[in-house]
Amino acid sequence: MNSILEAAAYARQAHGDQRRKYTGRPYVEHPARVAARVSLHPRATESMVVAAWLHDIAEDTDVGLTDIAAHFGDDVAGIVGELTNPPKGSTLSRAERKSMDRDHLAQVSWEAKIIKLADRLDNLSDLKNAPDEFASVYATESLLLAEAVGDADPALKRELVDLAHEYTPG
Repeated sequence: MNSILEAAAYARQAHGDQRRKYTGRPYVEHPARVAARVSLHPRATESMVVAAWLHDIAEDTDVGLTDIAAHFGDDVAGIVGELTNPPKGSTLSRAERKSMDRDHLAQVSWEAKIIKLADRLDNLSDLKNAPDEFASVYATESLLLAEAVGDADPALKRELVDLAHEYTPG
């Protein structure tokens, strides 16, 4: 079986019964959409598509980067690691955590940046049922994120900025 299909099955199993917060849909649909979007990118590699399937696993499940490396190799685990936020439960404010995340993401590989752009675009498109206040905060954070990672693909950056503006006041 090829590694992309293996990653899809792995993500489905790892995310199990998790649901998306504002849609209630199975969580695995999110990495499926991100991976599909990444697979269509002109610079996409197999490792990028695999990492797109797995991008939230280390952060949102009991599966660690060591397990991902054992199943999919160091290349994929490295990209997933670049996309993994620090552990939850930090005492820092949301604004401070997001600023640290952006500073980190500004330094990652172009592969991780493209996956992050596709991820954020998908997350924003799921905000239709979110409270307006949260959607506005998330959209504003998305504009800042676009500046941090948009150098990897100006067209994806523009799409993210345009979509984020749909949720920002004014």
